[in-house]
Amino acid sequence: MVTSQRASSFSPFNSLRALVAPTGRKSIYGAYERPPFPIIVDTPTPRDIVGAWRLSDFIMAGTIYGSGIVWSYVISRPFPTLSQRLLVYHGISHLFFMLSLSLMITVPYRRLTGYWDNGLRWSRPEDKLKGGKYDNTSQFEANTIWGLLRPSKD
Repeated sequence: MVTSQRASSFSPFNSLRALVAPTGRKSIYGAYERPPFPIIVDTPTPRDIVGAWRLSDFIMAGTIYGSGIVWSYVISRPFPTLSQRLLVYHGISHLFFMLSLSLMITVPYRRLTGYWDNGLRWSRPEDKLKGGKYDNTSQFEANTIWGLLRPSKD
């Protein structure tokens, strides 16, 4: 069972901890395995992703971009001409901007699809993995009429 090692999924620095906090023992999940946290939206659209932005996502993006600006300034100082300094400064700062922008998309996407701590927990953790795979058929049959039409096991 994968448990979150973060103090709270709603703290303002939760998304920033994406760079340092482990999310569990397992890093790759199979196609039939249930994600470690409940799924909010199975296939999020860009509107869903933008709607799922939290304050922690903005703090994460601002911190990464701000540290990139400082780091690019420090790296560009040794260059003798202004054009060389500007080239290095803009290249590194834009690299950090794109990193922060990509994380602003990736973290909410993973939060919506259940692969990042979204503050929810599975109500029945014993159903998480049965024999290494999540059993979709039994759950479907139990909730519909098809469970009554199942042939007997005699």
